[in-house]
Amino acid sequence: MPTNNLKHIYDVDLFNISDLNVLLHELLKYTRELLNAEAGTIYIKEQEFLTFHVFQNDALSYENIYNFYYTSNKYKLPLAEKDKYLSVDSFITKKIIIIDDVYSSNSYDFVGVKEFDKKFNYRTHSIISVPLIHPINKNVLGVIQLLNKKENDKYIVFGKKDKDVLSMISSFISISISKAQDDVLKLQNLNNKLTVSNKDLEKKIEEKIKEDQNKSAIIFHQSKMVSMGEMIGNIAHQWRQPLSTISTLASGVCINLELEKNNKKNNISQLKQIVKTTKDLSKTIDDFRDFYNVDTMDEDFNISQAVKKSLEIAETDLSTNYIEVVLNLDDNIRTYGLKNAFTQCILNLLTNAKNALLLNIPVTENRYIFIDLEEKDNVISLTIKDNAKGIDISLKENIFEQRYRNKEKQEDSGIGLFLTNLIIEKHMKGTISVENSDYSYKDKKYSGAVFTINLAV
Repeated sequence: MPTNNLKHIYDVDLFNISDLNVLLHELLKYTRELLNAEAGTIYIKEQEFLTFHVFQNDALSYENIYNFYYTSNKYKLPLAEKDKYLSVDSFITKKIIIIDDVYSSNSYDFVGVKEFDKKFNYRTHSIISVPLIHPINKNVLGVIQLLNKKENDKYIVFGKKDKDVLSMISSFISISISKAQDDVLKLQNLNNKLTVSNKDLEKKIEEKIKEDQNKSAIIFHQSKMVSMGEMIGNIAHQWRQPLSTISTLASGVCINLELEKNNKKNNISQLKQIVKTTKDLSKTIDDFRDFYNVDTMDEDFNISQAVKKSLEIAETDLSTNYIEVVLNLDDNIRTYGLKNAFTQCILNLLTNAKNALLLNIPVTENRYIFIDLEEKDNVISLTIKDNAKGIDISLKENIFEQRYRNKEKQEDSGIGLFLTNLIIEKHMKGTISVENSDYSYKDKKYSGAVFTINLAV
């Protein structure tokens, strides 16, 4: 037989096919073409059986081939019954066996072949069965069977020439199948490792989520404590002067009574002033209670009013520390979100600016906080700027992280900035950033941090 007839079989690309079934179909196709066989089948050894894998028949329609394969792809031949099945005998004896005519042979039952012929109105004539033996380790991998050799549209029997060709190429087929099986095994091992890795990763992710949830719970608890501390501190500032007034008035009334100065009109006036002052104290409590109440629903609100509400809360603290707030607000800008949470963000930024000013600017110098609000190109921009000389460049990148601490002994600012970032991004669907800036105010140069909140219109 001319060498060029073998060129398809020895195509090295077959060694690169890792899908076993695709490879078996290609091998069977090329082998049939080489021997002019009308049909063929490949069985692969699995445990103690030869398992049917691929089937091809040029005389049948695609529908019939599909129906046969669909009903036979789980077909198994027990290796213990070599006298019953041609393919099993070929596998066990490691010999090429040729049957000239299935219907005149008494060597095997051929029950499956005859049932197939009857069902699909087909006629099986000759068969050649070849064991697939690995040339190196001598393992028998399976059996390839070719049916009905044709020449010039006539059926002829398989001969010695066909046997010699199949003897030569069966080793190549075995090597190709062995490599594909190894690839499948490697892939299965890899998939098993990936499955284990994925389970480990899922477990680690669950642990990390739980850890982060615990951390977040701690952070929010710390934030609540910080907010309570800020609220108590601000209430103390707001109450200091009224309490002093009440104390003074009460002392005056006591002195009048002790000296038996029956200036009834004066005493009544002082007592009324005490009552008025206590009402102011009660109103302060209501204001703080409303401010620190947790938002439950989004609402439309005026940003300028929210800023001014934060300033009311922080007013006493800022003024007692000689901090001047310079406002440039567009009073018509509104947004949609959690009003009290947003107002808390502004207060957090004011507290951060106040702490920086107290740390870096002596009381003998001007202390400023500038707040600007504008809308431009469908973006609402709110900036809070101070003249506290700016943020250390090494801290700026991590300033909004949970573990950030703004300055030594100023840990509250770190928690506040983390929660501010969380509220702006998650609840207000906006962004917050910080930069250092050099600027002039009243013909004097200053430098400080600029926090910018951007919200969509």
